[in-house]
This record gives sequence, C-alpha cells and structure tokens, in this order.
Amino acid sequence: MFSEIHYYKPNLEDVIRRYQALYAAQEPGHVMVYAMPPMMTPEPVPHLNEIDLNTQMEEYLDLCLRNYRAHLENVREIEDDLIPTFGPNFGIGEYSAFIAGEVIFTEDTSWAAPVLTNLEDFRQLKLDENAYWYRMMDRALSHLVKVGASCPLPIIRGYYSPLDLAHALRGEKLFTDFADTPEAVHEFMDFCADAIIWLSSRLLRVTGLNWGGNIAGAWLKPGTICMSEDIACLISPRTYATFARPYTQKVINAIGHGQIHTHSLGIKTIPEITKLDNLLGLQISDDPNVPRGFEKMEWLLPRVNNIPLTIGCTAEELKTCFKDVTAQYNITFAATVSDPKEGRELVQWVRHQSLAG
Repeated sequence: MFSEIHYYKPNLEDVIRRYQALYAAQEPGHVMVYAMPPMMTPEPVPHLNEIDLNTQMEEYLDLCLRNYRAHLENVREIEDDLIPTFGPNFGIGEYSAFIAGEVIFTEDTSWAAPVLTNLEDFRQLKLDENAYWYRMMDRALSHLVKVGASCPLPIIRGYYSPLDLAHALRGEKLFTDFADTPEAVHEFMDFCADAIIWLSSRLLRVTGLNWGGNIAGAWLKPGTICMSEDIACLISPRTYATFARPYTQKVINAIGHGQIHTHSLGIKTIPEITKLDNLLGLQISDDPNVPRGFEKMEWLLPRVNNIPLTIGCTAEELKTCFKDVTAQYNITFAATVSDPKEGRELVQWVRHQSLAG
C-alpha cells in the first residue's frame, strides 16, 4: 500500500538528528518546524457510529490508510520535521473502556460513560487481556503494523494520563472527591497509573521502535509514552501538583520518558506539568474562546522549565516571533499553511534563519 519511507520523507535522517540534538541541548536555538496544509481525504470515511468494528475494523483502517497515503503524496516535498505516522481513530472511548465502561459513538468521536458511582468501587476494577476493548486495540495495532511494515510506517498509540483516566472512570464527581475523600483519590490515582503502565507496556511491544526510537510525528527517545493531560485544564495548578503529577510521573518512570498533550485552556497549569522528570516535550492544542498557546508564549516560555513546547501558529506568526523566541528557547512550531508550496517556502525560510543565526 505504501512506498518505502524515504519516498515520503527523503530527509528522514536529518530530521532524526535534529530531534536528538534537541533532546541533548544545553543551549537555546534548536528549532523544529511542522508545515501542515489541509489533510487530503479523497475517499469518504463513514461515520464512527455507522461502523461495525467487530466485522469492519480492518476495512475501516485500510480506508483511512489510503487517505493518509494520498495526504503523504501531497506533502512529500515539504522537508519539515514531521515524520509520517498513523494511528487508529475510534474516538477516545477505548482509552478507558479497556478497563470498564460502554463506548458511546457519535459521528466523529466517542467516549466511555463513567462507571464509578462510588469512588471506593475502583477496588473492584480489573485489568484483563481478555477485555473486549483491550483485544480491539491489540487487533487494530497489530493490523496496522502488518500493513505498514514494508514502508515502514510507524504506528502510534496515545494514552490518557492517570488524571484523564480517573475522570473518564469517575466522571465529574472526581472534582469534589479531591476535597471530600483525598486519601481515596490518591489510591484511585495510583490504580490509574498502574493501569496505564499495564496497557502501554503491552501495546508498545506491538508498535515497537522505528529508527532507534518511538515515533509520534516527532522522533522520541526509545521508551517514550505519549499521554493527554486534558483534565489538568479544569483544575488548579496546586490540585494538579498534589493529585496528578506524582502519578503521571509514576507512568513516565516505568516507561522511560514522556511526551504530554494538553490544551490552551489550561495555560495556568502547564508550568506544573513541565516539572515532570524525563519529559521530552509538551504539545498545546488551541481551544475556542480562550487565548491560543501562541498568544501566551511570552508568559509561558519562561515558566516551562526549559521543556520544548509545540505551539500552533500561522506561517506569518512564526516569522514574526522567530528571532526573539529562538534566541532564548528551544521550540517546535506547528504551522498551518494553505498548500504545499507555502509549506516548502516556510521550511526553507526557517532553515535559512537557523543557519544564519
């Protein structure tokens, strides 16, 4: 289905070297750039709530792969720092349903309804390789690894953080549990950390390493887990530091390194997230009705403990801030562009500025 990886990423080795230099850097000025035109989807994709995953999973994944291949054809001349990777999209329901809960599908996403009416009931939850959604995740990843092996196309799998998993299992009641039953919350969070370690250690064996590291768009050091800290956006920095960070750290310690995704809604908590040890980077997705990550960079960058951020921006925004930001920090600019031509020109501009600086 795919050509060999260098057809899509002829500068692959240069990209990997830049990531390795970024993680080893003791000085500022290391810049990674993504130039991202709109995604091509030449074949219509059925809505998630129209698919019978029991019988149609592989057919659905192959369709998504064909669309992704078309996108890679469109962007292959953009020599930016994004490495082609692919992961299954079933929404987010299975991120917690591998333990318990029914996955509720809509047209383009999913979630799992909370299962813990009483917090203490978490003690009855079990981790089981025969669980339906564990088997479905293993099946999906195994199929994708097999299909992409000739490329080789790195297959990715993200995970909830312990806090996100706790919220998925408990629901909104978790926010009052912090005050009402703090000791039970700590025990519950520890269970959630163990559950993520249990799941990720198994699925990382399926996806394996590529070119000496884990790949998730970026090249990551071997033994890196990518987790979402979305619920951190809804609590105070102090609450995150007390109830969440120790357990996210437990997961990172068990796997080796961490890469975190969060949102611009939680700008205030990002400095606490970046106190995690062995954290390779933090990616900020922008939310409506709040300042974008790019708009808060002046406040954020001095407070993120020298952890490289991945910040969304336009090509013009990147050029406007480039000199000042890169003189003091290491960063990944995730720039949206209108088409591959603008993407090529932006990458060339960044490379020229980096050499000149």
